[in-house]
Amino acid sequence: MAFEDDTTVKLPTKRKILISGGLAVGGPQTHVTILCEILKSKGADVTIAAAATNWDALSLNALKSKGVRILVPPFGFGRLSFIGKALSIWGWPLLMSKSFDVVYCIGEGRMHLVAKRYCVSGGHCIYHEIVDCPVRDSLVHGIAASMTAIIGNSNEVTRKLRNLLPEIPVKTIPFLTSREASDTEVIRVRKSPTRNLNVAFLGRLVVHKRPAQLIDFWREHQNGSVVGPSKLHLYGGDCGSGYKDILVQKVKHLGLTDRIALHGEYNHAQLSQVLENVDLVVLPSLFEGLPLVLVEAMSRGIPVVATSAGGTAELGFDNEDVIITEGTDWSAFEVGLLRMISMIRSEKIDCNRLKRWTEDRYGFASVSRQWESALLNTSISFGCGQSL
Repeated sequence: MAFEDDTTVKLPTKRKILISGGLAVGGPQTHVTILCEILKSKGADVTIAAAATNWDALSLNALKSKGVRILVPPFGFGRLSFIGKALSIWGWPLLMSKSFDVVYCIGEGRMHLVAKRYCVSGGHCIYHEIVDCPVRDSLVHGIAASMTAIIGNSNEVTRKLRNLLPEIPVKTIPFLTSREASDTEVIRVRKSPTRNLNVAFLGRLVVHKRPAQLIDFWREHQNGSVVGPSKLHLYGGDCGSGYKDILVQKVKHLGLTDRIALHGEYNHAQLSQVLENVDLVVLPSLFEGLPLVLVEAMSRGIPVVATSAGGTAELGFDNEDVIITEGTDWSAFEVGLLRMISMIRSEKIDCNRLKRWTEDRYGFASVSRQWESALLNTSISFGCGQSL
């Protein structure tokens, strides 16, 4: 993907950026991929150092082909992950030097403390909290406290971080979404109110996102007058936990194979195709940061229903075309889901209005400029000119 040089970021010299961690599937993968492409388009030298990854080889090779250096051992996040950490601690000094202007640490991880050693004197280390504010006196709190600057994914997390670490500059910058989502034209076509609705869950198949409860919902409401004809599509893998197989068996046991489909893993390059015929995206999660897949859907004019876990609540502010239910109560989510389906069938959703709302707050043009400034002009962006 090519990016136009449409910002005013000027690099006095070729900046060297080290990205620590971030090689997990889902929103972090999308964000890191696009961020690397942007930084490379600005002439930066980009290295990713991680102790583990569950990206597929195609995604890793795509970034390498663009000139991004990736240092990651051949172990995932499972029971052999300790070997990956050991190899990284041993191997990084042989493969890297203390030469990076900025070390960007995404998400929690002990290896950030190792990555910091490769920042030049007077450089900057930035911690990016992608879920929620760390607990006081926790390991993550200590890591964040050792940084030059901090980024929160949502305004609420940023507020908490400022209270926790008032001496460190903190700002809110959401995950990057693709330019493709911004450029996608929403064409309103009048559709039959009795059509089959395609409802999608996109993300890792893990217990806290509650895909099993969604399956139960479709069992309970398959003949309901509000839901009507519909199909639930579950997209995502389980990172080898075996949870997907449990869900597949559950669907078969309930006799819902014609109403519920489990499609497995997908990558960001496939997202536009996945969302092409989706009427609604749902996420009844117990905890989140700011789910990028919801923003991607909304950028394409697709309404969402989600619990207000983490920064998700902010997607509902002054937004008539999504429903973010209060807290994480399942019954409240069910009520919101039924209400949204009724709104879709009665054509009360304005897809173009939803796209405009999303672009104003999370669109590629605005957010990409914020990330360029944060990583390429860190001192000015955060007002932190001091050395580490």
